[in-house]
Amino acid sequence: MTDLLSLILILTMLNGVASALIWNAYRHLAGVRTIASSFMMGGCAAVLGLFYHPGPGFLNGMTGYVPNTLVFTSLGLCLNGVMIFLGERPRKWLLGFCLGFPLLYWPLSLYLWPDSGAPRSAINAFTTLIAFASVMPALWRARGDCAWLRWTLLPVLVLHVVIQGGWSIHRLDQWLSGTADPIMFYPWTVVETAVAHHLWFVCFLIMLGARLQSNVTQRNRELAHEVDTRRHLEQQLAATLAAERQIHAEHRQLLDVVVHEIRTPLAGIDRAAEMLQVLPGSVPEPARRRLGAIRDGVRRVTGLVERIMASEREGHMAAQPQPIEWMHSVQTVIQGLSHLNAGRVTVVAPDSPILFMADPGMLIAVLRNLIENALKYSPEGAPVTVAASEDTAHVVIRVTDQGIGIPEMERQSIGRRFYRASNANNHPGNGLGLFIVRRFLTEMGGTLSHSGGPNGVGTVATVVLPLRPAQWEDPDYGREKHHA
Repeated sequence: MTDLLSLILILTMLNGVASALIWNAYRHLAGVRTIASSFMMGGCAAVLGLFYHPGPGFLNGMTGYVPNTLVFTSLGLCLNGVMIFLGERPRKWLLGFCLGFPLLYWPLSLYLWPDSGAPRSAINAFTTLIAFASVMPALWRARGDCAWLRWTLLPVLVLHVVIQGGWSIHRLDQWLSGTADPIMFYPWTVVETAVAHHLWFVCFLIMLGARLQSNVTQRNRELAHEVDTRRHLEQQLAATLAAERQIHAEHRQLLDVVVHEIRTPLAGIDRAAEMLQVLPGSVPEPARRRLGAIRDGVRRVTGLVERIMASEREGHMAAQPQPIEWMHSVQTVIQGLSHLNAGRVTVVAPDSPILFMADPGMLIAVLRNLIENALKYSPEGAPVTVAASEDTAHVVIRVTDQGIGIPEMERQSIGRRFYRASNANNHPGNGLGLFIVRRFLTEMGGTLSHSGGPNGVGTVATVVLPLRPAQWEDPDYGREKHHA
């Protein structure tokens, strides 16, 4: 029996050590830390039990006070941990009961009956019954990965309570009938309790393994679902890309048709203007200048069309910066807008010429769109002002009108393809003009912003361009600016 008790002691201590390792490795699982802590405390109780002297007398009995308190405290911890592990509501009162009740009854029973262990045995059995009875319904209802507890752990607990209770009743009956309790220590009851303890620990390990296996299975199921979802999304993406390629191909074909249709009338206009220019003496000088402006405009539009086509083929339209004098570009644009009553455009000339680097075709297209919009969305006869200024690194161009304005909440959206302000529906347009402006400005390293006009009337379109793009290196630039 001594060897068996020693083996039980060693196994209980090993359970505590194993529980410490489990606590460290699987503390992320709900309830594991609490259960592992209870077995660690049980190992400490087993070690302190070596100092128990189970003889008659108050002092001898008090040597088992601390081990007994630790045993029931670990019982309360373990049962609460199992409830948490099973997803049940923890019995918060149970830990206080398992800790406080033994603290009171053990010294009181020793004080009243120092020569008999039957009262303490009975109260221990009663405490065990209350503790286990609080969790037995939850074990019976266990489902999922721990459903096996109702057929394994639950019968063990019931059997343990029956054995402990029956033995305590037998001892009480002997004590009440006048039979002394001289032994005070029954090794086989310790063995039975230790067997129940180790069976509980084995169940804990199986519970832990089942939960980990369930988590792995669930995770594999989630991963399989995610893989299926991603595969479905990949198929959708492939279909979308195929549709996008088809749309892009159709777009390029349509663009080729549109460009071809544009080239034909442009060529006719240029040829007609050229024929009118060569007629001797029949065209007045102002008309000749106008014909020259028409031909210049045709050439610019043709050049832009060719560059747009090249950019569509290459996926990018690079700017071709050249030295530009601002007033010359503005005057060129205004001359081409005479059909829109461009005489009401006021150009605020700077004190000195502004020379900077930009793509001429792109800049004229930008200015033309902004000034044309200002004229189109302004009342007949309302003035439009174009002004420019420069600092050490940028040139700032402002086009101010007194038209319908742009709602403040929509200003950030202006410039998106086919987007038009909500108050512009009564005016013709397709929402491409400012889209082209933003695209050209992006290529030239510039920006476009809109704000309210003076006194809240109209719109101020502000263009900011670098005086000298960083990617453009021209050793003659400084000399040309100085000459200008």
